[in-house]
Amino acid sequence: MRKETYFFIAFSLIFLMSSCSATKFLVNYASGDDRKPGKMKDWVYTTELNSYRVAPLSQDWERIPIEGGDIAFYNPASDLILTVSSLCANRDYDLQTLSDSLVVGLSKKRTRVRKDIRVGGAAGLYTEYEASLSDENFALATVVHKSPKCDYDFSYSADPADFKANLGEFIDFVSGFEEIWAK
Repeated sequence: MRKETYFFIAFSLIFLMSSCSATKFLVNYASGDDRKPGKMKDWVYTTELNSYRVAPLSQDWERIPIEGGDIAFYNPASDLILTVSSLCANRDYDLQTLSDSLVVGLSKKRTRVRKDIRVGGAAGLYTEYEASLSDENFALATVVHKSPKCDYDFSYSADPADFKANLGEFIDFVSGFEEIWAK
């Protein structure tokens, strides 16, 4: 219960203190996991608790630091960010609850699309939101996925006008996910 409480408090504080841009939303996103960051090599991210592979991105993307999450990539030409975070703890939430927890603190949020998908050979949930942060509107796509030992979430945020044009890169990124091991 302590980690869930930390998640909601940290997430709320971040929204109160953060900038209003959709890009900064994802950079400041916190998954509620306070462990030390892992290492990434050859598109494989490894921590003490798990290891997973993501799809390689083009040279247009650069890895950037992310508060509380695992990895984030930024494309300066398009002003886009992709993130992936994991939490390996004894939690028993359904995919919809996990998805909805990612947008706690956003104002004027509206679910546009929600559908079941496959991630790494298992069940996942894809959701698109229209949302606002400090009166700035943006579009957000999330994917949540549960393995037997870890919960994973993927996020993509963009200006509503650019959202659909770049959504394919996010889908490709998620499609390349594979959990290698988890404790």
